[in-house]
Amino acid sequence: MLSTLALAAAIQLTAQAQELAPGARYDPEIPTLEEVAGHGFREAVTPPDDVVRYMEALSAAAPERTRLIRYAESWEGRPLVVLVIGSPGRMARLDEVKAGLARLANPRALSEAEAEALLDELPVVTALMHGVHGNEISSSGAAMAEAYHLLAVQGDADVELILSESLVLIDPMENPDGRNRFVYQNGIAQARWPDEAGVSAEHDEPWPGGRGNHYLFDLNRDLFIQSQPETRGKVDIFLEFRPRIVVDLHEMGGDATYFFPPTAPPSNPWYGERQIALMDVFGEAIAGRFDERGFAYFNRDVYDLFYPGYVDMWPMGHGALGMTYEQASARALKLRRSDGDLLTYGDGVLHHFTAAIETALASARNRERILRDYLAFAREGIALGGRGPAEIVLHSAHDPGMAERLAMMLVENGIEVFRASGPVTVEDRTLAAGSSFIVPLDQPAHRFIHNLLDTHVPMEEDFVRRQIERRAQRQPDEIYDLTAWSQPLLWDVEAIETPATGARGEPIAAGAGRLEAGGAQADVPALPEALVGYLIPWGTNGAAAVAEALREGIRIRAAGAEFTLDGRRFGVGTAIVRAAENGPDLRQRLAGIAARHGAEVVPIDDAYVREGMSLGSRRVRALREPGVLLVYDAPGRSLSVGWARYVLERRYGQRTSAVRASSLGRARLTDYDVIVFPSGNYDDVVGDGLLDRLRAWMRDGGTLITMAESSRWASRAGLLATETERRGGRAEDDDPPEPGTPEPDTPEQPIEYLDAISPEDESPEGVPGAILRTLLDTEHWLAAGTDGEIGVLVEGSRVFRPITLDEGTNVGRYAELEGLVLSGIVWEESQPQLASKAFLIHQPVGSGQLVAFGEDPNYRAYAEATQLLFMNAVLLGPGR
Repeated sequence: MLSTLALAAAIQLTAQAQELAPGARYDPEIPTLEEVAGHGFREAVTPPDDVVRYMEALSAAAPERTRLIRYAESWEGRPLVVLVIGSPGRMARLDEVKAGLARLANPRALSEAEAEALLDELPVVTALMHGVHGNEISSSGAAMAEAYHLLAVQGDADVELILSESLVLIDPMENPDGRNRFVYQNGIAQARWPDEAGVSAEHDEPWPGGRGNHYLFDLNRDLFIQSQPETRGKVDIFLEFRPRIVVDLHEMGGDATYFFPPTAPPSNPWYGERQIALMDVFGEAIAGRFDERGFAYFNRDVYDLFYPGYVDMWPMGHGALGMTYEQASARALKLRRSDGDLLTYGDGVLHHFTAAIETALASARNRERILRDYLAFAREGIALGGRGPAEIVLHSAHDPGMAERLAMMLVENGIEVFRASGPVTVEDRTLAAGSSFIVPLDQPAHRFIHNLLDTHVPMEEDFVRRQIERRAQRQPDEIYDLTAWSQPLLWDVEAIETPATGARGEPIAAGAGRLEAGGAQADVPALPEALVGYLIPWGTNGAAAVAEALREGIRIRAAGAEFTLDGRRFGVGTAIVRAAENGPDLRQRLAGIAARHGAEVVPIDDAYVREGMSLGSRRVRALREPGVLLVYDAPGRSLSVGWARYVLERRYGQRTSAVRASSLGRARLTDYDVIVFPSGNYDDVVGDGLLDRLRAWMRDGGTLITMAESSRWASRAGLLATETERRGGRAEDDDPPEPGTPEPDTPEQPIEYLDAISPEDESPEGVPGAILRTLLDTEHWLAAGTDGEIGVLVEGSRVFRPITLDEGTNVGRYAELEGLVLSGIVWEESQPQLASKAFLIHQPVGSGQLVAFGEDPNYRAYAEATQLLFMNAVLLGPGR
């Protein structure tokens, strides 16, 4: 007869087996989730604190087989952890294993014999990543179940193989702040019994939802820019453990089933054939297990392999295999689907658990093949660097800080970059050392370098042709994300392919500078004494330094025109810091600020300008720390709101008041110098009375900034004195022609079929994320810090007519048709309509102004050139 304790253990083991894997037996010494959090893996959505507590409990229960690493802390102070699981012998020498993995990843000093020895002994590392979108809830439940299964299951040959051939990294929660927001909002809305209706409150998240992190970023697009702490820590883990298989587990719409690769077209041409071929190995393995358990799934549809900034695509740049898995989401505990079937949270946990464990098993079974493919990828990258240009020189004459920051960003992505040791000769040009950085191409990350720095990454011709046919039939295209992301174009930095320059100086070390304001922790060199004061050339680093200096009470003026002093030309926006207007500690304070931001400071003992604007001219404007109001909440688009807030607060260190759109009418506008409307349609929250108040506030000196859809709203509301266009160039507010009205002088027969079936009134042809050449008026203060031409990321169907001369200035306009497209896909029909149209409009209103951007200047925090234009409006606009 079983004792009470043994009977309870047997019941627990039976319950766990039914919950996860049929027939599994579990060690009662390993705690279940119910013992730690009070519910089973499939019963409830676990709050973020309990997810971490459970991973800590598992690690404490099996210390010889685990290592729990806290790799980051979210903006809201929540820990991000990864649990490393392996055999006791391998975990005991984990540092030695990591050193071997690093040698295999960079085989330049590796002999064939050494390589074979490493291939024979090293494990394959499989990284299972969960919950990068906080409201995609089932994957974190699955992560805890995966860890429990690998540590607690007994007598399972598959798990024994996994532990003997691999290390498994389980990140249970990539976005704890977003998950916390979802759990809180879902808990408020829960009914007494789980509500199955998709329209019910517990399925309907209020703005901004749980998808994004604290700054509302989509963390699955942040991998190479690493603007967010959650992503920085993740990439550090990837570079430390060099996982060869990386899976990111997501959720999708509730009426779907389950997706795993192979992926849909297009594929990124910089990924290796071996990586693509390996997808079938995993696809077949998971399909077999799903078929066995009766789970529906699909492949080769919707989810492509093109954009390199996803959690699963970033490792592809370093030779790993990355894969996305997508589970239909209940977005609560239960959902009645449109076909009448019931989908539960527990279903999602079970499907993700099954796919993840099968992935780890397939990885272990193919350990040697995967490692050999990885080694071959690295060797090929080194060899490719010897077959063409040897180096890429990053250079910016007008903003050296931008080139340096781009170089640092590459280093944070595991790419080797060197400072130029002296002047760099490129063809018939000599580039200054301080503004030039060398990226050698004979390195394992050769393909990743091209993916980030090349002007254009092409899509497969057959795929593009099919999209053109679909667009002609007014069907949506199948492009999943952007078609262009060239970082040099978006940072306004030259990337020059060249033979070896012989100018490689010191390598830039990882961690030398993050992309957040003040991230560069350089030594603080003393500034020389200066009789008159100091100049700070305007640019990305200079603007960040000025923002901090204003915040710290330093008095600064800005040049409203160019001038030449001591033989050097200084551009519009140059900051003038007079010694006489500041205290005796100016030199020390300014030195520290400049060092934190990498800003150049030029001492001046003579203010007598012999060419250009005098430093005492009326065109010199006194700056002050602006009071900034950011319109927050719906109807603003959450991504745009988050990008703007991050750029203001973190990238440039500008204090900002986030005011909900519904409370804007209660705000005392006179308390603010700048009001920012992120992209969105504000028709329903800004009525006639508030519009009149905004006009009066601008007339009294206020600076109103709009972007993308909020610029369209401003036009429609009568704030912005220009119009957006419909397809064919008709103004958006014009009445469409009567149906069937023939065009003047156009014969009715014969007809062109596609013309005949086209609607009379349509939005312009949408741009699927491309970069357009944009020309700037360099004499205008809004263009300060630029050289007159930048790349602008355009996404959507907005076309703004240029403002007329009597109403304002088109500070930025798209180039003429020839040379308009710098990178990506812009459909042939839409190019003529976009050519020479407005991107950046300055419209004076009394003593103030409206600054309107045609697109979002803060896109994903990596459109650095347009971010600078945005901050020009914030910092230089007040007082004009």
